[in-house]
Amino acid sequence: MVFDNAGLTYFMVKREAIIFIDGSNFYHNSKQIIDKLKKIDFNLLGELICGKFDLELKEIRYYNAVPDISDNKEIYYKHIGFLDKLKKDKITVKTRKLRYIKKLKIKIEKGVDVLIAPDMINKSLIEKECKVCVLISGDADFIPSMQIIKNAGHEVITCSPKYGFSNELRQGKFRYFILKKEDLDKCLK
Repeated sequence: MVFDNAGLTYFMVKREAIIFIDGSNFYHNSKQIIDKLKKIDFNLLGELICGKFDLELKEIRYYNAVPDISDNKEIYYKHIGFLDKLKKDKITVKTRKLRYIKKLKIKIEKGVDVLIAPDMINKSLIEKECKVCVLISGDADFIPSMQIIKNAGHEVITCSPKYGFSNELRQGKFRYFILKKEDLDKCLK
C-alpha cells in the first residue's frame, strides 16, 4: 500500500505470517461445527485468516500424530494419504507417533505440542522468517511459548472454533479469531 501525506510517500508492507496448525486440536474442535472436515483446504483457510489480519501468508505448517500401521492398516493408510495431500498442497507436515496405552485401551497424541512450540520460536525469533505466528489451536499449553514470542516484539494470533478454544487464549493478551461454520464453509475444496 502507498499513502501520500503532504508530499511524503509511505509504503505499508504487510507483515509475513507462518501458520502453525495443531491438526488433532483443529479436527476435534471443528467437527462440532462442520461435517466436511476432510474437504478443508488449508491454503484457503490460511488466506482467510491472513486476510482478516492484513498479513502476508508465507508458509503453512501442519502437525499431527500418526497411528501405528499395526493397529489398523485402513486408518493408517487414510491418514498417510491425507498427509500426502497436504504435502502436495505445499504444506509442511511434521508428525509424531500416536501412542497406545494398553491398560486404558486408549490412543493418545503425545509430543505434538512440543513440535509446534519450538518451531514457532525458531521460525520467528531465530530464523527470522516471520513477524507473526498464527496458531490454529485452542490449547492454552502454548501460552508460555507465545509469551516468549510476544516479549521479543513479534506477534502470535490464535484461531480456533469456539468449542475447545481455551478461555485463557481469549483473555486479551493475544489477538484471536473464533472460526465459525461460515468461515470453514468458505475453505472447502
